Amino acid sequence: MNRPTDARDAGAANLAFARTLVHELHAAGVATAVVCPGSRSAPLALAVAAQPGLAHTVHIDERNAGFHALGFAKATGRPVVLVCTSGTAGANFLPAVAEAAQARVPLIVLTADRPPELRAWGAAQTMEQRTLYAGFTRWSEEAPCPSEDGAGERYAPALARRAVSEATGPAPGPVHLNLPFREPLLPASLGAEPLVERGVVAGERATLTQVLEDTSGALARTLGAVARGVLVFGPDAWDASLADAAGALAGALGWPVIADPASGLRAGAALEGSLVHGADLLLRDPVVASGLRPELIVRFGGQPTSAAVAVWMASHASAEVWLVDPAARFRDPQHRASRMFRAGSREFCALAAAGAGQPSAEARAWGEQWQQADRIARGALVEALAADRRFLTPQLAQLLWARLPEGAALYAANSMAVRELDTFAGPRRERLRVLANRGVNGIDGQVSAALGASAALGVPTVLWCGDLAFLHDLSGVLAGRLQGADLTVVVSNDDGGGIFEYLPVARSAPRAVFERLFAVPHGLDLAALARGLGWEAVQADSAAAFESALVRAIGGGRHVIEVPVDRAANTAFHGALHEAVRARLRRGAPG
Repeated sequence: MNRPTDARDAGAANLAFARTLVHELHAAGVATAVVCPGSRSAPLALAVAAQPGLAHTVHIDERNAGFHALGFAKATGRPVVLVCTSGTAGANFLPAVAEAAQARVPLIVLTADRPPELRAWGAAQTMEQRTLYAGFTRWSEEAPCPSEDGAGERYAPALARRAVSEATGPAPGPVHLNLPFREPLLPASLGAEPLVERGVVAGERATLTQVLEDTSGALARTLGAVARGVLVFGPDAWDASLADAAGALAGALGWPVIADPASGLRAGAALEGSLVHGADLLLRDPVVASGLRPELIVRFGGQPTSAAVAVWMASHASAEVWLVDPAARFRDPQHRASRMFRAGSREFCALAAAGAGQPSAEARAWGEQWQQADRIARGALVEALAADRRFLTPQLAQLLWARLPEGAALYAANSMAVRELDTFAGPRRERLRVLANRGVNGIDGQVSAALGASAALGVPTVLWCGDLAFLHDLSGVLAGRLQGADLTVVVSNDDGGGIFEYLPVARSAPRAVFERLFAVPHGLDLAALARGLGWEAVQADSAAAFESALVRAIGGGRHVIEVPVDRAANTAFHGALHEAVRARLRRGAPG
């Protein structure tokens, strides 16, 4: 557990966190606060008292305080904050919380708590508080101790905005935030540091979650006023008609589009001129990533697969982030979103594009800046790949992407396959449905999932997975035989967990330890194993052999194509490719 190097910092961190949290709660729509006296809750009480415009009352009985807040929220329809110290204080809120849950009354309960290391060790005034209102809340969360690496103050705005959104959603009700504070609880001197407004576009303050209703064209005007915007489509934004709507919006705004392979937007012609195919390549370079500084990022679907895209988004903290999600499920691990639209991706794009005009000269220049960087990165990649005659996973990714027929389906497995596709798949005009399990990102069940997709879609379906993912779901391979399935499985076999070669442990651990604990080489002939389970299987160690095997396999039946890969050579080749792209970009870096 991270601890501050100087315990005196804890008090300042606690108060900064509390002030930011209360400020954002008030800005998001909280009308009043009801405070019960206590020691552990001192940072929260002081923050409430210091917040301009936030009315508050003080109650010595928590049960009385809970029902006071309930009555206020019921009468106004606006969320009310309840504050108490640790221990049984919060338990006395339970009757009011239960009533609020049934009556759909918006309450936000803030219970101060001891730090986690004191729970279950007999510390005074310490009990399990995280589940105090289980079964009654619309949402509950525990924040980290604010003194841990400064994480608390950065997390506070997102925590507050989501709390209000959850409490006031389609079925309003109580929300519980359990807030541990480490001693000293307060700084030696209580300053009044100014708070900076966050997440505001054009001076407007909007509630975080809003249903998409825009008959006046305000959405299009707001977007059109932003020159340096980016549309980012995550892995589950797919919609059969999304590409045309996304292309229309990108064209109207002049903005670039970053699309995850499983978004459904990387193949086809609808986004030509807007889609940045090499985003993962070019954003790995910090100079280029810094020069491509956005004002607004509109995100659709889940978090993109590319770590480089995620780092780029996080590094531009001044850019506002909007989320578009029909379920409004707060898929925002960077805690950046200032607005969330409860809408489908196609619906948002179509509505915004319908009211848009023509992109400004500045927006067109911004879009061309991205396209130029993309051309440079992909040009360097194509040259570097052509100069190497080996058949490694970058070449495999490009060949799979290019050779699958129109209307086919490609299931890209975790861990490396989907990343390879993201990095090395270039422009493709023919339609291709790409699927991936990017929810929890596990390697389990990949063969079984692809079998299910093949049965549902009725089109040529190919699963690309690594050797460990294949071995992890051998029961799926057997099930494919029993079901008489129609599927092609491409297995890149690097004899172990290749993804670990790109992590710090590969450089810090002794090689023998790394191989035994992380890479886990197995030495198996996977084609022979597949044949033993009733599949037709071959090995392909060259581009020509692979292409020939793929053409035969997608004609129908159960096929496994094993591609042997030298893990060390593959890792080094990736490094060389990225260095070639970086060198070319540095000679013409956008900025």
